[in-house]
Amino acid sequence: MNAAVPLLAVEHLSLAFPTPTGRVQALDDICLDLHRGRTLGLVGESGSGKSVLSRAILRLLPPSAQWSPGGQVRFHGENLLALGGKGMQQIRGRRIAMIFQDPMTALNPVRTIGTQLMERMCLHLGISRREAGQRALDLLKQVGIPSPASRINQFPHELSGGMRQRVVIAMAIACEPDLLIADEPTTALDVTVQAEILELLKELQASRQMGMLLITHDLGVAAGYCDDIAVMYAGQLVEMAATESLFRRPRMPYTRALMDSIPRMEDEPHSTLHSIPGRPAVRMEGQAGCPFAGRCSRRRSECLDTTPEPMQASGGFYRCHNPLEAP
Repeated sequence: MNAAVPLLAVEHLSLAFPTPTGRVQALDDICLDLHRGRTLGLVGESGSGKSVLSRAILRLLPPSAQWSPGGQVRFHGENLLALGGKGMQQIRGRRIAMIFQDPMTALNPVRTIGTQLMERMCLHLGISRREAGQRALDLLKQVGIPSPASRINQFPHELSGGMRQRVVIAMAIACEPDLLIADEPTTALDVTVQAEILELLKELQASRQMGMLLITHDLGVAAGYCDDIAVMYAGQLVEMAATESLFRRPRMPYTRALMDSIPRMEDEPHSTLHSIPGRPAVRMEGQAGCPFAGRCSRRRSECLDTTPEPMQASGGFYRCHNPLEAP
């Protein structure tokens, strides 16, 4: 493949969901690129649209989702939104894999780990169950599960949370996908296990040269494991830049507020943690103005009336009428 062509290119993607009070704009003119071998972190508060975007890429949304015309999701240059059901079946799990938030709900509770791993490989790779069984053992060993020969016959409830997450990762990489979407892969795991899982993902990506979309609400995680970061708020990408550039000089006040909310080792014990006032916005279709204006201390009158356009900066972009200037 041409290295200059992004592995994944989302272009002007918008969609809404109908509600009794109007249509909620879940995604609003989303544009982003992801190249092979790189990790893009998607950060923002709960409800900002991160998981909706990941499911929109794989077209795993309910029938009520209403897509706006003109949007595209290009994978290896092919528009996934134009594919039929059979075409997407060949993409999901084989060329694009996803790690969901809760491994207990991602695994079938009444089937063994080995059966679930082998089923995926037999379906997508067309190999025999004997070969799939051997590959399943190799995968469990690769993701760091001890005694894989005995674990392969166990059920999900017999494993710890960290081991279940490793199994989910093994299932995701079983067919050697080009793109891995990790949606909050360390949710509900303790800090030590979180670090192990993230290091495992980093090693697997480097060895397989996958592109990875890492969805998280933790800017600290994004800073340590992502090449680029996209900040999402109320269905919009409000800032995107290389990780170092973003942390050195954020332009969007929302990005700065997220950074200020990270606890720091040098803070005095029992110090009050910084928080963003108000609640995350729910943006209705056609609503004008900056979605963050109601919580922003830098807002001006135009922030309430006019939706900011993307402005280029530091190899990325930001959306703000009154951006931060000082690093």
